[in-house]
Amino acid sequence: MHMLERARVVKTNGNIAKIVVVRSEMCGSCHACPVSRGEDFFLDVYNEAGAKEGDEVEVEMENNGFLSASLILYGIPLVAFFVGIFVGYFISPYLGFDKPNEIIGAVFGFTFTIISYVVIRFFEPRFKEGSRFKPIIKHVVK
Repeated sequence: MHMLERARVVKTNGNIAKIVVVRSEMCGSCHACPVSRGEDFFLDVYNEAGAKEGDEVEVEMENNGFLSASLILYGIPLVAFFVGIFVGYFISPYLGFDKPNEIIGAVFGFTFTIISYVVIRFFEPRFKEGSRFKPIIKHVVK
């Protein structure tokens, strides 16, 4: 299954194109992304269709790539947060507290979350290299 979005090509550079995503009917009254709020949303995509500046195109991204990217960006930090809370709560007695401490758990939770985002950012170039997470221009509409 693929996600298809309409977009307009703003700039091309070899097999990479910069596009601005066009608001679709599926956006409805959702305000989750910049497109739905009326702002321009730019993306770099693979230009398999040979689109040129000004072309309206259909951009495709596989759902599993989209879901994997969402899992990386949201799931890993969430798990890190809860692991940090658990670790901080149970090692707080070893840090000089009389009993498990919720505040230390929260501090560890936020610390683990920040570390997870730093690690994701460190590996971001590796994610960008693969085509799994990058949308592809499949068709020139007009």
